[in-house]
Amino acid sequence: MCAVSAVHDYFRTHVPITSWTPDLFGPYQDIIRRLTKLDEKFDQPDCPDPEKAAWMKQVEERLAELEKTRA
Repeated sequence: MCAVSAVHDYFRTHVPITSWTPDLFGPYQDIIRRLTKLDEKFDQPDCPDPEKAAWMKQVEERLAELEKTRA
């Protein structure tokens, strides 16, 4: 399992969608970018997962809703 997939899986199963805020998502994205580079250096294949993609979409939708309430 690539590092990106492992981190997505952990957060998907341990952090409720309602916990996500823009202040948390920015650093999370930074970690994912860094892990992507690490996976590339270790020749770990990109391993997309439909469940993780659906979870990420839910997180992004929550953040979009939070942004609407800030405006």
